[in-house]
Amino acid sequence: MVKLLENKSLTREQWLVLGMQELTSKVFQVENIEVPTDIKVSCGFPLTGGKNSRKQTIGNCFSRSASENKINEIFISPVLSESERVLDVLSHEMIHAIDDCQSGHKGAFRKMAKAIGLEGKMTSTSAGEKLTEKLKEIISRIGNYPHGEVSTNVAKKQTTRNIKVACDSCGFSYRTSRKNIENMENNICNGCGEHSMYVE
Repeated sequence: MVKLLENKSLTREQWLVLGMQELTSKVFQVENIEVPTDIKVSCGFPLTGGKNSRKQTIGNCFSRSASENKINEIFISPVLSESERVLDVLSHEMIHAIDDCQSGHKGAFRKMAKAIGLEGKMTSTSAGEKLTEKLKEIISRIGNYPHGEVSTNVAKKQTTRNIKVACDSCGFSYRTSRKNIENMENNICNGCGEHSMYVE
């Protein structure tokens, strides 16, 4: 099968737009579900359940009333990089756009989700076997998602330099600030009780 685009410089947003077009014609139209033609899609952290949340939100759709341009706006979280999963989440968010976010995850949303092959809890669906096959076909046409996962669990850079204080008798040690060291009145070790603490 010939890929629709062989261009290696495809941006994430271009890929997401192509993915949405493919989902519209290969998934939604098959089920006679009409997709609005003016949906905008991009990669970005969600408004809630974001990078510091225990349970991350991986996709968001905003209603037309939330947009100055009166269009549905979809955002796919940058923590996702696996092509199939991105299309899977995109299809979920497209249903919200079709419904203009009116049904939450019930009623019309649930009916459309089941029709296209999304399974599981409606708040966190995943592609069933038939939909997965269609997603694989789409990826074979548009290529892989040109994005690397953005990790949200990056340790914060140390902003203060603590100094090591150690016992030259038993090896007990700890780190503390220079200010705390200046306030120390003795060099008694908390480990062995000797007057043997020194600054390394």
